[in-house]
Amino acid sequence: MGIVNFTYQKTPKSIGGFEIDVFTSERYSMSNTVTDLPVEDGSLVNEHVTPQADEISIEAFISKAKFETWEGDIPESVDDLPEDDPKARIIQSYFELKRLKEDRQPVTVVLGLDTYTDMVITNFEIDRDVKTGADLPFSMSFKKIRIVKSEATTVNSSTGGGDQTAGTANGGTVGANSQNQQSNRMKEEWRQAVQSGLATPEEYLEKWGVPYPQ
Repeated sequence: MGIVNFTYQKTPKSIGGFEIDVFTSERYSMSNTVTDLPVEDGSLVNEHVTPQADEISIEAFISKAKFETWEGDIPESVDDLPEDDPKARIIQSYFELKRLKEDRQPVTVVLGLDTYTDMVITNFEIDRDVKTGADLPFSMSFKKIRIVKSEATTVNSSTGGGDQTAGTANGGTVGANSQNQQSNRMKEEWRQAVQSGLATPEEYLEKWGVPYPQ
């Protein structure tokens, strides 16, 4: 009779570095937004597609008894096991998860399929009943935030004497204006569509709520 070996990689699942006992379900949402305008033959399709932020929803479980692999000699009796206050563990876990939500800072989420960085907690719910007892079942949702660096641009202004004075203008955070930039880009696509006959000024007005710019 042969010997069957079961090999697996133990990867602790965690939220913001805080290890979670069990993730009972994981839901991943990855989507794109496509422009309403028709794509001309020969043009790059990806220029009309805008990737949306990844979203994750999980249902998890923290037990009053810590799940861990025993290392070392096997204890002879239960009395030789280390003591662990179950109530203290649940309370500590609750306040740590609550702190992660209230900090409003990006966290790293380690799940079964992948590790997701720069995730912001959008929802945190706890649903306890008589069946769960003293354990801590909870659900949590995350959304990826795009982090970009500010850029500095040099601006030259002329004075009456002909001298030029160099100043520095902060380009600002691109991520904060990404939604406006996307809207302006789509409006420009519609304006070009009206010019090329793919859309009418009336359709432009219906779409954007403003008259077509002549």
